[in-house]
Parts: sequence; structure tokens; C-alpha cells
Amino acid sequence: MPTPAWVGPTIALALVVIAASVLVMGGVALFVGLGLRQQSREVREKLAAFSADARAATARLKGELEGFADLATETRVKLRRGVETVEGRLTDLDALVEVLQEEAEETALDVAAFVRTVRRSGHVLGAARRAMTRRRGTRD
Repeated sequence: MPTPAWVGPTIALALVVIAASVLVMGGVALFVGLGLRQQSREVREKLAAFSADARAATARLKGELEGFADLATETRVKLRRGVETVEGRLTDLDALVEVLQEEAEETALDVAAFVRTVRRSGHVLGAARRAMTRRRGTRD
């Protein structure tokens, strides 16, 4: 059976349509690829700028943290010195209080002994006065 005449040109047209659609798809793929390439370049530039900003911020934060660490170290040293000074002064104050307490106890004992002596002297003087008044009373 012979092939009809219209089949050949139809196949040829179909092949042309298929080839044209492949070319169009290739062009679209090329266009999309070039667009993606441009976008990836822009994204890379933005990412590089962001990375530079992040490095700068990190460096600044690192400097600030080191400053706080130095400040904390200085404060700790000053606090330690202050505590040692206060401990020394408290030790001196404790020694002073002990000395004052001993002096106060000795003074209290001395006052008590003096009062006892005055009482005894008063009794002796009272007895002497009574004796003198009795003698005067017998003479008169």
C-alpha cells in the first residue's frame, strides 16, 4: 500500500514544530539560567556585604566583651584588696576592744577596791570621831 502524499509533509511539519519547541525551551532555559546567574551574583554580593557587617559587629562585640572582662578583673582585684583592708581593720578593732575591756575591768576593780578602802576608812574615822566625842564628853 502506497503512503498517502500528505503524510510526508505532515511529518516534516511535525518535526519542525518539535524542533522549534525544543529551541524555544532551550532559549527559555538559557534565559532562566542567565537570570539565575545574575540573581546569584546579586545574592553573593549581598551575602558578602552581610558577612563583612557580621565580621565588623563580631569584632566590636569581641572588643566590648574583652573590655568587660578587663573591668571585671580590675573590680575583682579592687574588691579583694578592700576585703583584705576591712579584715585587717576589723582585726585591729578586735585587739583594741580587748585592750579596752581589760582596762575597763582593771579600772572597775580599782574603783571597787578604792570604795572598799573609803568605807573602811570611814568606819575607822567614824570610830575615831566617836571616841573623840566620848572623850570630850567625859572631860566636859
